[in-house]
Amino acid sequence: MAIKKVIVVGAGPSGLILGLLLAKQGIEVELLDAGAQLDDQPRAAHYASPAAYELERAGVLDDVKARGITPKGFAWRKMDTTFIAGMKLDVLPDDYPYKMQVLPLDRLGVLLYEHIQRQPTAHVKWSHRVVKIGQDQEKAWVDIETPEGIVRSEGDYVIGCDGASSTVRRELFGPEYPGETLDAQIVATNVRMSFSFHSNNATHDE
Repeated sequence: MAIKKVIVVGAGPSGLILGLLLAKQGIEVELLDAGAQLDDQPRAAHYASPAAYELERAGVLDDVKARGITPKGFAWRKMDTTFIAGMKLDVLPDDYPYKMQVLPLDRLGVLLYEHIQRQPTAHVKWSHRVVKIGQDQEKAWVDIETPEGIVRSEGDYVIGCDGASSTVRRELFGPEYPGETLDAQIVATNVRMSFSFHSNNATHDE
């Protein structure tokens, strides 16, 4: 069966990249996000080779390189700048296309949104919170809480890109998501840090 329409829940970077990949195949893509606009939190900042490969497949890698930084290496240091560990990236061949890229996630989101708006088969809908999903032998659907009330949208597939508190995951698996809980506490937060990236031309301090 030819895929005609895919509903992507979550218009963060993952959802936007997926939407681009699908739309470029001529598939109608409806991206639904509970937020009123793009997430403006910087969060991640760098994208290693596997991510750079996907960015190229989505047709945005050149723009990421133009707006960001291609570092020659990076390091972890203590607050007093004592070296802990690092990695040199300038040993890669000059023509290797998938070098690490540095661009804060909020800026990447803006870039991806610009690209997806150019796709005639892709439509991003803000303030559209998915509250329930379902399927039968012919289609899948989502019930969506919108400013105008509850509406239903149907497609060939529903794909969840809606993060840690995923409605799609909860609807599929219930509160007990099948997986592994690590025996460690990991805390992720947004922190303004001072760091330097060395490109081929200059040192960039963020």
